[in-house]
Amino acid sequence: QCDNPVAVVRDVKIPWNPDSESITVTTDSVAGSGKTETVYFVDKDGFYAGAVLINFGTQIEYHLGWCYSGYKPFPATLPTETQKTWTFTYNYTEQRVLYYCNGVQVVNVLLSDSSCPRTSVKWSDYWNRKTTQMKFSSTDTASDSYCISTLQ
Repeated sequence: QCDNPVAVVRDVKIPWNPDSESITVTTDSVAGSGKTETVYFVDKDGFYAGAVLINFGTQIEYHLGWCYSGYKPFPATLPTETQKTWTFTYNYTEQRVLYYCNGVQVVNVLLSDSSCPRTSVKWSDYWNRKTTQMKFSSTDTASDSYCISTLQ
């Protein structure tokens, strides 16, 4: 639920507590546009604590920073509307990342050594850091607006 969306400002840290809040981002990009949505999670010391990315390439794909080496196809069919509302949650206790698109769950990943096979970095070195902020990357070209909502 995003009642009061705010225009995206890139490279600015925004307070966020994933234990009690979700992030909802609105895009109007289409497959083939070459745009990307890039949201970084940041800890209290300014270090990266995870990231979620969406690439609007030939097909729309997602990436979990420091988990995968590249983009992956969504495991669920995405809604067909051009305007999409992406909601992200991260549960530290379970170490689970959830993505919803227009209210439909499209990703449910339990982070682990087997689900995060990237070997050049260890996923837990990032995702285990306590996130206190989020920011849109300066290279994000897809995100239009966002809001932070209390988890239900």
